[in-house]
Amino acid sequence: MSLDKIIIKCSAPCICGIKPGNMFTVKRESYSRVAVESWRESLKSNGLVLETFETSDNTMMIFIYNFIWIRQMLEDCFAQSYLRGKNYPVNRGTLAVLNELFGRLKKHQEFPHEVGLFLGYPIEDVIEFEKNQGQDCKYCGCWKSYSNPELAKKSLGNFLDCSKMCQKWFEEGLTVPQIIKKYKIVTEKVA
Repeated sequence: MSLDKIIIKCSAPCICGIKPGNMFTVKRESYSRVAVESWRESLKSNGLVLETFETSDNTMMIFIYNFIWIRQMLEDCFAQSYLRGKNYPVNRGTLAVLNELFGRLKKHQEFPHEVGLFLGYPIEDVIEFEKNQGQDCKYCGCWKSYSNPELAKKSLGNFLDCSKMCQKWFEEGLTVPQIIKKYKIVTEKVA
């Protein structure tokens, strides 16, 4: 599968504005700096940021996120307290917090499970995941839900539907801005 198809499949919910971020890995042979730069520019013009990190000799991690949505999430005092307890520089602003997260992702040590906040998972589930070491959840979809399995099920359905639509439109030749516009039109009709 081409990098373009992987990005659409794995990050459509963020691209379409129903999730603050998506993170996924790609095998080195699928990774293309030229394609990444093209995506970076296309996403930037739509208010999104694309970061890449080496995770091993064979894989690269791609993290696509909506900076404004992340900034708003970081204004929540509960999120600030949680991240402060993990030694994030919450008093220095969004960029400092993101840079700290990126540094932790690059270190290849213990995975920073707090990344779930940046991906839009409920803070209660992120905390419970750590506390229970990923065990005994009520529902497992995009994330392990401990607090509201119905929300997790509904979110998974929305994310999968979004991804399928976007993949179809991308294969039909639509650009990212066209996909975003079409997704908004389709979902407004349904709502």
